[in-house]
Amino acid sequence: MLADAAAPRAPTTGEQHGAAPPAAAANNADVGPHAGLPDLDPYEADHELYLGLPLGSAHAQVLPHGTAAAASPLTAGRRRFLCYFMHRHLEFRLPEIEALAALAEGHGAPSISCSFAGSGDGGVRFLPVVWELPFSNRLESPFWYAHLRSEEVACAIAARTILAKVLLEVWGEAESLEGLQAAVAAYPAAEKALWGGPEQSFKFVVETWGGTYTMAQQIELIEGMEACTGLKGPINLQNPDNRFWLIVVKSNGRGLPLLPDRYYFGREVGAADRSVVNTYDLKRRRYLGPTSMDTEMAFLMCNLAMVRPRGIVLDPFVGTGSILIPAAHLGAHTLGADIDVRVIKLGKKDKAGNAVNIWTNFKDYGLPPPLGLLRCDLHTAPFRDGLDEILDAIVCDPPYGVRAGGKKSVAKEREIRDRDNYIPSTDPYTLAECLHDLLDWSARLLRTGCRLIYFMPAAPGFYSEEEVPRHPALELVANCEQMLTTRYSRRLIVMEKVKTYDGAEAAAYFEQRGPPKMSVDDMHEYIYKTPQQLADEAGMSLEKYRTYQATRIPRNRGKNI
Repeated sequence: MLADAAAPRAPTTGEQHGAAPPAAAANNADVGPHAGLPDLDPYEADHELYLGLPLGSAHAQVLPHGTAAAASPLTAGRRRFLCYFMHRHLEFRLPEIEALAALAEGHGAPSISCSFAGSGDGGVRFLPVVWELPFSNRLESPFWYAHLRSEEVACAIAARTILAKVLLEVWGEAESLEGLQAAVAAYPAAEKALWGGPEQSFKFVVETWGGTYTMAQQIELIEGMEACTGLKGPINLQNPDNRFWLIVVKSNGRGLPLLPDRYYFGREVGAADRSVVNTYDLKRRRYLGPTSMDTEMAFLMCNLAMVRPRGIVLDPFVGTGSILIPAAHLGAHTLGADIDVRVIKLGKKDKAGNAVNIWTNFKDYGLPPPLGLLRCDLHTAPFRDGLDEILDAIVCDPPYGVRAGGKKSVAKEREIRDRDNYIPSTDPYTLAECLHDLLDWSARLLRTGCRLIYFMPAAPGFYSEEEVPRHPALELVANCEQMLTTRYSRRLIVMEKVKTYDGAEAAAYFEQRGPPKMSVDDMHEYIYKTPQQLADEAGMSLEKYRTYQATRIPRNRGKNI
């Protein structure tokens, strides 16, 4: 929620889901990204592209920038940090930091009990982060402020985050270098002394947003800051005790988004290490499938799931294990299941002719292997009655019929002549039916306070927030869209178990809602229609439709942005 701030314009249903414009409007209007904005300068036009940008988090507490945030009772007793994000996966940024902050405070751990507004116990919602909007209250800016309970929490976030570059203790910010120097000079001397003593070495890091500085220009900036910082220790470029960041925002048209000029200076509390994305890059993996999860997204999913060391993580659609590998790297015990026994048992041959499978993927990385791999599906899950509250996270990418359709096991009368090579019979498994089973089993198997993470598809006319499946024991925490093509996207749904599973309550809830049904189960035909068919349906010429498709998803909403 946005507290005491002017709410950005909410996107219309068509804008939010990428629906084509009405035929009359489409044929008589410019379809470029700045259509209808002839009087805006480049900065205003760029900002218009981001109006209504969803925050992703269902319960984010967001305050306006500046003194209002400092005076809010929500920030009392908290430390203020500048969270400098990468410009990637914009809707995922706040939910990831919230999840890592909650994890750092022990939320969801066996010994920790937290109350929720939605849990039915009258408790107060757990707020791991209170957000303060960036300068000029621009949602798309990478410079957000996170009010956290301690510096230790900030360090823990930085140690695992995928989307934030660094968390800083801000010593000053201003619209000009002179203003920044004055702000840093006015920062309390006692606070500076904690990190600038004669025995503490330091290093300056110069970062630019929207432009580049030569080394000579960077040195000039650093020299201009030396006097106002009051640092007395030696410079150590290789292994300093403290790092201080000077961030210069000077948009020259090459940065996304275009932001007003701004200077920031602060002490590095923690910097992200994204080397794991390269270490586990799919290009280096021997056993892959057509739906193997991108490494960056797999780590992001595990962070949102609050995967923790020694926790038990299940992927019920394990495939080649691309989600469980990051979970194992993070210290979790892993379990996998898949309906295709060939994927988890037989594998395939790599380029050198060697047999590879899920087990070899873990072995190649030196990771502990899964506790077990099951041939099963959630429609006929093998878990015994009374086996509840055993898992710390369920993280998965269910089959939803775009590249691989869902299947469920069915019992058929037939003689099994060769048990070693027998493949059980299956029937089609709609996404609605699959998610119904996924949520109900998650509500049973997860411990209270732990999370279910899964993807579901979305496309114009085939998604509405009301259709996102619900369960009486689970609460929606985040809903983040990732654009994949101009045709469709997918949404990462984050749910948290907020109370003990009650089978009778769940049965009554689902009976009231009726048989599971979702519009996305009918989107396959739309996805594979030709451009000419879609142009005809929109009342456009093919050329006009192609132009529209090229500009329908602004540059800020591409596959990774």
